[in-house]
Amino acid sequence: MSKFAGLLVICAVILVTHMIVLAFPAVEAASSGGDHGLGWLSTTTSTVGSRCRGSMAECLAEGADLEIDDMMDSETNRRILATNNRYISYGSLSKNNVPCSRRGASYYNCRSGGQANPYTRGCSAITRCRR
Repeated sequence: MSKFAGLLVICAVILVTHMIVLAFPAVEAASSGGDHGLGWLSTTTSTVGSRCRGSMAECLAEGADLEIDDMMDSETNRRILATNNRYISYGSLSKNNVPCSRRGASYYNCRSGGQANPYTRGCSAITRCRR
């Protein structure tokens, strides 16, 4: 009777393990070394075997066939872009907010009578300035 009970326990363990693997596809992917359940972020290494050493946006877009905006919702885009504060502020990423609502005004100089291009550059042949 003890041999039958041992066989029954082994079969039960195999059945439960199989049910867990079928119920959680991320566990199966993690055990096979594939994509680890992050649909929008590929965690597999390339065929060369190198890892991306650029910015977050460059690494996300490196192997993607589709645009990042098409793959993620707007809230996710807003949060990822907000982490890189050298280029864009979190306030400009807020929903339904126009940086400057004045017609014809620059986003950088949003006041009445403000210059559209407030920057001054040196005169050269490339900038085609008047002499």
